[in-house]
Amino acid sequence: MDDAERRITRAVFARMETTDIPKIKVADVIKDANVSRSTFYRRFDSVDDVVKRFEDALLDNMRSINDVAIKARFTTAELNATAAMINRMEVLSTYRDQIVALNGPHGDPTFSHKATVFMHDHLSKRISDVLGPSVDLELYLAFMLAGHHNLVQYWLEKCPEVPPRKVANALNRMFYAPFFLRDDESELPRHINLD
Repeated sequence: MDDAERRITRAVFARMETTDIPKIKVADVIKDANVSRSTFYRRFDSVDDVVKRFEDALLDNMRSINDVAIKARFTTAELNATAAMINRMEVLSTYRDQIVALNGPHGDPTFSHKATVFMHDHLSKRISDVLGPSVDLELYLAFMLAGHHNLVQYWLEKCPEVPPRKVANALNRMFYAPFFLRDDESELPRHINLD
């Protein structure tokens, strides 16, 4: 992303704090970003394009981190978050203002769904070797994703001063541990069974 793209993106997200995306005018964005109309249109098709590209770039960044973390397993002595988990929280912290705006009343109502599908796909791959009935795994995954998103959103909105490592540790211990701990210190993951 070049400097003009960064300024345009910041201007759009600043406007999103008070204005719904469809109502944000390119004229206001180019004024706020101090760029010309042609500079805007050489880089983006519309205000919505600015938002969608940011969302895609954020999820691509997270996908790269997830690909590294896909097979880690822990013992009970290793419940602190992995470097990949901390890295994910650092990315979210870096883009805090944009993510809060995306999830806010003037943001993109589809982003939360997009992020949920993204994390569901990642975690489904991550737990593919966890033993237990698939319906139990899916129910637990739905529960875990809801808690994950609420914890992250609360952190970003209400207490961004909490370090990313602490948030990663909380997520790891509260939501992920049942999937990623090994049974009895063996190489096999735990069973998830809700019966």
